[in-house]
Amino acid sequence: MVRFDWSGTPAHWVPGDPFTSHVINVLHLLLPPGERWFIRVVKEALPHVKDPAVREAVEPFVLQESWHAWAHRVVLDHLADKGVDTEPFTEALERYLQRFGSDIPSLPEPARRLWLLQRLAAVAAIEHFTAVLGQWVLQTQGLDNAGADPVMLDLLRWHGAEEVEHRSLVFDVFDDLSGGYATRALAMLFAAPALTWWWVRGVQYLMARDPATGGARPKWPDWLRSARQFRLPGPWTLLVTTPLRYLRPGHHPSGEASSDLAAAYLSRSPAATAARAAGAA
Repeated sequence: MVRFDWSGTPAHWVPGDPFTSHVINVLHLLLPPGERWFIRVVKEALPHVKDPAVREAVEPFVLQESWHAWAHRVVLDHLADKGVDTEPFTEALERYLQRFGSDIPSLPEPARRLWLLQRLAAVAAIEHFTAVLGQWVLQTQGLDNAGADPVMLDLLRWHGAEEVEHRSLVFDVFDDLSGGYATRALAMLFAAPALTWWWVRGVQYLMARDPATGGARPKWPDWLRSARQFRLPGPWTLLVTTPLRYLRPGHHPSGEASSDLAAAYLSRSPAATAARAAGAA
């Protein structure tokens, strides 16, 4: 079991850069509710999956996502110890996903199937973003050069590597259920703005409640500065090229990132290495 020791990690884990710290800290707000929602949707689809290889890959995906949700949830407890209460935000996101992302048993069966496909397509679209972010954090040296906390970097790279590893799973489940291009494209057109909205709201929430920032508001130039320093992906990458690649009719996630790069990091991750040693013992 991969565990992280947060006792020495400051709230601004990128030294002198609360903006970058909190932009990435939003992941800890979004991922526990989001990962649990991914699991519910994939489990709902599992009885309809025909391909044995895809069915077999679902259980490891569920285990990985469950562990990711727990690992990021622990960071929220650490932020609370630093004076940043995240519960109102995460509870609002849980309500949103429950309201707009759940099965609707009262629908006729054909409509329920279409609604399941649309939710699967939305999860696949978000998994496209997580794979892109995973590849980015595995490659960037900007956070290392900034002196970022090594434990936080290990969490981000460990999780990013596993997102790269299973980047095709939800897409393949959607494809196995005969999901078409129109449904996939429509899901991205809704998922990308929704993800952006929640992320921006999350940065505003954290900055406003961080006692050390005095309620400072995030600004567009902050993102541009951080992107120039390779501490964050740039707006063009996240808001334009990433969704456009997904919207190509022939897109498949297998071509989006490097499994070799992910495996190489997982082999040397301090937390993963410690977990393997503990398991062997």
